[in-house]
Amino acid sequence: MSRYYKQIEKFLRQETFNGFTEKDLFIKNFMPKAWGQDIAALSNMAEALRNTKNDNNFRSPSRALRSEKIFLIERVVHFAIHPKVNPWKKDITKVTDFNHYGYYLEHLNIILGCYQDIAGDEYLGLNTRITEYLRNESLAQKNAHARLIPHVKMRWAADQAAIIYSLWLYDRNNGTEYHVEPKNRWIEYMETHGKHPETGMYITEVMGVKEYSNQPRGCSHAYMCYYMEHFDSVHGQAQWELFKKHMMVDGYVLSGFREYLPGYKGKWTPDSGPIIFGLGVAATGLALKPMQVWGEYWQGRMHSVRNAVQLGMRLCSLLRFVPGLGRFAMIGDDLLANSIMLAAETTEQKYV
Repeated sequence: MSRYYKQIEKFLRQETFNGFTEKDLFIKNFMPKAWGQDIAALSNMAEALRNTKNDNNFRSPSRALRSEKIFLIERVVHFAIHPKVNPWKKDITKVTDFNHYGYYLEHLNIILGCYQDIAGDEYLGLNTRITEYLRNESLAQKNAHARLIPHVKMRWAADQAAIIYSLWLYDRNNGTEYHVEPKNRWIEYMETHGKHPETGMYITEVMGVKEYSNQPRGCSHAYMCYYMEHFDSVHGQAQWELFKKHMMVDGYVLSGFREYLPGYKGKWTPDSGPIIFGLGVAATGLALKPMQVWGEYWQGRMHSVRNAVQLGMRLCSLLRFVPGLGRFAMIGDDLLANSIMLAAETTEQKYV
């Protein structure tokens, strides 16, 4: 059984949950609010459970496979809607106005889609309400990007891809077509207005809020390519090929992905994680998910990229022995990192 699975299973089986702690997420050592990394971790956990629902390699020795997955996905939902995680800080069934919390809702909708796939329709009402809200929010915007946080102008293309993916999940489960018009509008906007002129890659942020808005960023692009494969594999693969061409560093022993293009000087952020010789820890780790989807001859390179990620995680863990740097030890080995790794290693390879 994967060590990533063991850590996540232990977290989900805790008897009481009162929100994520500094021991769970690296970011909480610096910011009391998890900056969305709590719901993102749970979203990746849900996808990993969905991916492994029929995989005997991940069977718990103490439970039948189906009951194991149902129990764990129920815990993911319970944690995701908990007042310590949801942005309204109250029972989500009593929330009458979602108030533009698109980032939280995109991941909750992914979780609910995975829940329906594994366990059934208990949360279908909430899933439907969120799906309709995200669809309408996306279509209401001229740039086809739903708002992500109240009073924050910034809108990342990767998050809109995640929103459309969550609608696609709902449609796949229920035979509907909520994702089709938002997808078509978003692709049209990005192809017309959202391309980096020198590379053809989609830009990171469409409102021009940040210095890097009109640049491609590795952590964002990897995240986006994975989601795009599901609802538009043609444009998704085109962006993936451009990502490899312009931002992959293929070394003899270790390979990885850049966080910024070589000509752009950008600093690391909580999204990117450390940037080492231009390679982004988050960009490289997140790239494992689309690499798994578009496997084929990439298997050799994927092994090298995975080695780079795992080496980085091990090196980070050694920081716990360095006085004054102990809290940095979690940066590559907290619940978010391990959830992404589990989701990556369990993602179905479609193109072989």
